[in-house]
Amino acid sequence: MLVAYGPDGRPLVAEEASLTELQRWSHERLLHCPNCRGIVHVRGGPEKRTQLHFAHQKGECAWSTESESVRHMRGKVVLAQWLREQFPRATVTLEERLPEPNRIADIFMQHPDGRRWALEFQCAPLDLAEWQHRHNAYRQAGIIDTWIIGNNRREKQEAFIEAVLAAAREIMFLDPLLTPPHIWLRWLLSASVVQEWQRTTTRMPLVEGRVGRLGYAASLIGRLYDVALDEEARLVHPARSSMEKRLHLLQTMAGASSLVETLLTAYLRDSVGEEALRVVILPLMRAYIRDPDLLRRYNYGRGAGEQPPDEEDRRRVHKACAWLASLAQRGYAPITVQTLVKELPFVGPYAAFARYAEMLLAIASPA
Repeated sequence: MLVAYGPDGRPLVAEEASLTELQRWSHERLLHCPNCRGIVHVRGGPEKRTQLHFAHQKGECAWSTESESVRHMRGKVVLAQWLREQFPRATVTLEERLPEPNRIADIFMQHPDGRRWALEFQCAPLDLAEWQHRHNAYRQAGIIDTWIIGNNRREKQEAFIEAVLAAAREIMFLDPLLTPPHIWLRWLLSASVVQEWQRTTTRMPLVEGRVGRLGYAASLIGRLYDVALDEEARLVHPARSSMEKRLHLLQTMAGASSLVETLLTAYLRDSVGEEALRVVILPLMRAYIRDPDLLRRYNYGRGAGEQPPDEEDRRRVHKACAWLASLAQRGYAPITVQTLVKELPFVGPYAAFARYAEMLLAIASPA
């Protein structure tokens, strides 16, 4: 366990107290279990290369968690610190015994406005019925429970992991033994969303395949401190938020009746950057809006039907090709412009603009 009562009857967190004092109090039998009030002793520490913690003599306490792994103990410390940095006004405690729902929460957080959260860091197998019992007990007590899973269970097909994913629509795996701690964030996607992403963009998360009957799972790998909890204890990752924003923009653009510059700018800003938008994409878009039929009439110099392109169309196309060539002077070589054009979404009226840009690049390219 990571928490014990000290000589003054107040809780002590092993890693937050003086090791010298802990060892002295342990020798004097002044440390007590917060659950059964039995005597505990300090164990581990840097010299022994294990997590500093408290331990009973074997079999002393029915609440004892001393068989827990180093991963589990370290994870609780890491998660508590992660929460304290996000919510400095909240009270964050380790191994808090809660009369309702009669459980010891790995990490418990009391917000100033009365909200109560419990984080459980699960590194061992857990029976589905037991998880449902704990989850329901927390919710009935008015406590939001968030389950973080040890990375040692990341590849396991376990019913309780699927149940957590079904309840929260997301789940996070944590390796607290790495420096900095690493996470694998997994969340659910519908089949239609996966198809939309695959059809319209090259920028999408890793799709892991189906998760039972729940749908598809997407995942991101990163560091723990890339992730935060929102006001409702939901996991927030900036890369995931960006992807979901882009998807919403795609869906809006797909249903649009005409091109909207602000929508395209919002969709492309993160992937191509402000300068590329200003120098390459938006001038192309404005030229297209002025005369969307120009390149079809020109038709690679052959004209449309039996009507050859007139001199004005030829002049305008040659001027556009010269403009493309001039972009190289500003750092946008033809291959770079081609890469930018590939980011254009093939949805709604934007698909015609993307084809227009591709045709102009093909006309401007040397044979």
